[in-house]
Amino acid sequence: MARPLAFDPDEKLHQAMMLFWQRGYEATSLKDLVETLDINRFSLYNTFGDKQSLFLKVVERYEQKVFGHLLSSLEGPEQGRDSLLQYFGALLAGLNEQSGVRGCFLQNTLLDGGVRDPRVRVRIQQVFSRLRAALLHQVKVALQRGEIDGLLPSMTSSAAPTPTPAETRAEAVADYLLLQVQGFIALAGLGLMMQANNALLVLRQQLADD
Repeated sequence: MARPLAFDPDEKLHQAMMLFWQRGYEATSLKDLVETLDINRFSLYNTFGDKQSLFLKVVERYEQKVFGHLLSSLEGPEQGRDSLLQYFGALLAGLNEQSGVRGCFLQNTLLDGGVRDPRVRVRIQQVFSRLRAALLHQVKVALQRGEIDGLLPSMTSSAAPTPTPAETRAEAVADYLLLQVQGFIALAGLGLMMQANNALLVLRQQLADD
């Protein structure tokens, strides 16, 4: 019969996340993890696996506890613009409440000098794909209701001045909003909170005014 663990795995995952957040995936060594988590290598491997496996578990925890909370308004009922406004409001509040490390754990990981591990990159991309899908879902609802037409008044070219299909418009708006999210988080990660707040407020006003 296996002996019960002498530590809380979720607490150790949180400690590992904060370490990866501060130093980046590539720069964090097994020695760093052992010292920060205050467990021996055997316990680390036996509970979480190698560094890659541990990081993937950390990403899963982050997605559930942080990303999932932020996306609750987007992945909930089809409220269109209201859902988008709720999401950006929650994002603004979350950025302002940060202390210590700033920015997005996943974005920081991608920008820490380059993640060479393909499994790690794919897993992070999956999380961002979830965000894009959630944005797209509510953007489609908002466009169908005519709630955010002013955000993208026209998508035509001089060569083909015909209206762009609704699906293409929705994809473009979702991509635009995703880019804005990453920009806000990048500003926050640099400690430029006033600029991040100002930009977020402008976008929320754009959504509210349409």
